[in-house]
Amino acid sequence: MKLRCLIVLFVLALSTIAARAQLAIYGNFGATHVTDSSNHTANWFYGPGVGVYYDFLHFGPIAAGVDLRGNFLFGSHEKYRSGLIGVRLAAKPPLSPIKPYAQFSIGAGGDKTDSKKFSDTNYSTKFQYEVLGGVDLTILPRIDLRVAEVGYGRMSGINGGTVAPATNLVTVSSGIVFRLP
Repeated sequence: MKLRCLIVLFVLALSTIAARAQLAIYGNFGATHVTDSSNHTANWFYGPGVGVYYDFLHFGPIAAGVDLRGNFLFGSHEKYRSGLIGVRLAAKPPLSPIKPYAQFSIGAGGDKTDSKKFSDTNYSTKFQYEVLGGVDLTILPRIDLRVAEVGYGRMSGINGGTVAPATNLVTVSSGIVFRLP
């Protein structure tokens, strides 16, 4: 009986040594190019983004999980925000500090024109999806530098109804990732 307890404790101790960080929070600084085909306009928005991801499946060097993110960007007399949730697939090649990843996210995004009117406070929030990919570089045991992240997405027309043409989004960002044990 005592031998079984010792074996179970030994296996549990080894499993904690082999456990990897699965939860991470991150902050990015990014730029998003928004092309609205209904108005024939194109704007750049710049600013911060924050997010969290949780990799709950591990298959050797491959990890899969979910990502939740938000962007709060500013442009020429306009503001853009988005909130997305998606599936994430990451790779950690053996003996390499780089970790490429890809993800597909859906959610809502929109913009608003800065105005002095008190009544003009609503964003034109629409359905949005985005495909993203990037590379993280481990610089300390629990800290990664998000070297680059690029994405392409679409959002239903900002200034139109349900039949409005879609808005194209191209995103580029960089930041820092804090992996939690």
